[in-house]
Amino acid sequence: MTDDAGGTPAPYLVQHIQDALAADDRTRELGVDATVAGRRVVLTGTVATEPLRRAIVAVVAELVPDHQVVNGLAVVPGDEGGDVEEVP
Repeated sequence: MTDDAGGTPAPYLVQHIQDALAADDRTRELGVDATVAGRRVVLTGTVATEPLRRAIVAVVAELVPDHQVVNGLAVVPGDEGGDVEEVP
């Protein structure tokens, strides 16, 4: 299965995106899902901050400039200052 433009097969492009997000110093992100449909890359999942969300979109847009990047990422801040669970 390739993207609609006949370029890189979609599964390879998704892996390339995920590898780039894991390796890029701006993101270092492993938990983002990417789906390729034609010339669109849809990003889904949750991230901890809005700056990280923007950085992820920027990395993907730089990686695949000929694709539209659809940002479906949700910002879910970590629990700051809450109780810490003690593990015996």
